[in-house]
Amino acid sequence: MNKINVYKEYNNLSGNIKEYRKMRNLTQEQLAEKAMCSTSYIKQIESKKNFKNITFITITNICNALEINISDLFRKKK
Repeated sequence: MNKINVYKEYNNLSGNIKEYRKMRNLTQEQLAEKAMCSTSYIKQIESKKNFKNITFITITNICNALEINISDLFRKKK
């Protein structure tokens, strides 16, 4: 069984959030409002500088705001 590299997966997740946000023409502020979290939290997630433990509820709220499935956030880029 392969071990999961948490930081690599987190970077993938945060990059996908940013990519989908931009595809939807949303600002960080707009995404934060739709996802019911703070703008600074979205900025921290997208920056990849600060590793954050994101709750399932927050991930779900972000997915709903971006109108995507949870699996889309974890999809690796080619």
